[in-house]
Amino acid sequence: MFDMIPFASRSYEPSTIWDPFQEFFGTVVHSAATDIRESDEAFIIETELPGYDKSEIAVSMKEGVLTVRAEHQNKEESDKGYIRRERTSQTVERRFEVSGVDAANIRAEYVNGVLKLTLPKLPEIVPQQHQIEIQ
Repeated sequence: MFDMIPFASRSYEPSTIWDPFQEFFGTVVHSAATDIRESDEAFIIETELPGYDKSEIAVSMKEGVLTVRAEHQNKEESDKGYIRRERTSQTVERRFEVSGVDAANIRAEYVNGVLKLTLPKLPEIVPQQHQIEIQ
């Protein structure tokens, strides 16, 4: 694993720039607070996703990039008794460049608003050395 750093897009697409007016007209993409730890056997990523249901969270791996995405859609309710509504539809996304991990054995658990991903390390490949006989 070279380094586990957040994968930040350098392209300034409308979805990656905070726009205060977009909050009124559509979904805003935010970043999630994340802690990354390393043990001898694995990397552990803990991402805060409070208020999301487990079914609203997706974790994927493609071409060495791990993506955590949570999307919350507010349900339209027929009750018109609201005085104020501040909760809107929201999308949270983080991307990490990962290498040297066993992608087939990544484990995920979601408890109390924290998504914990355990990425097992691949065994280090030690080149075999042998003597070459000189004739």
